[in-house]
Amino acid sequence: MRTRRVAGLAAAMTAVALAALIFAITREGKPPPVEAAAAPAPKPQGESRLYCEFYNFAGRTPKVGFYFAKPAGEGAAYGQLFQREADGSQTLFDERPIWTYDRSGEAPTLRSPDGAIQINLYGDGGANGRQPDAGGWFEAGLRSIQYLNLDGQCRRTES
Repeated sequence: MRTRRVAGLAAAMTAVALAALIFAITREGKPPPVEAAAAPAPKPQGESRLYCEFYNFAGRTPKVGFYFAKPAGEGAAYGQLFQREADGSQTLFDERPIWTYDRSGEAPTLRSPDGAIQINLYGDGGANGRQPDAGGWFEAGLRSIQYLNLDGQCRRTES
């Protein structure tokens, strides 16, 4: 009798844990975006900043984030300020790697200097002319071998 009661209790606890796991995996909506960390250097006037973060496949937690700066009036390029990984580690760049910015396609793209990473900025204008709200988040996609293809979002700020 006692063995049957313990087995029944174990089965009930397993069912509750499984239901909680299924709910956590299938619930709708993304978590609120992680705010960009403070910039490592003072922000010069007229500089545009772009912060992008990309989520794990379940869309629940950020996997990697990139922070860029584009000086006013300078060509189609962004300098990378830092990169933050899911484990909290962060790489600050003293010499900013220059990423190319191309607006000629359906969605503008940022490409890393070595071409290994591409960020598609779906909500950032491009050939279709859509513009995000000032300081608002817009849809983006990361394409790379290292991080695979991840969905995410970006936010642009102007000084």
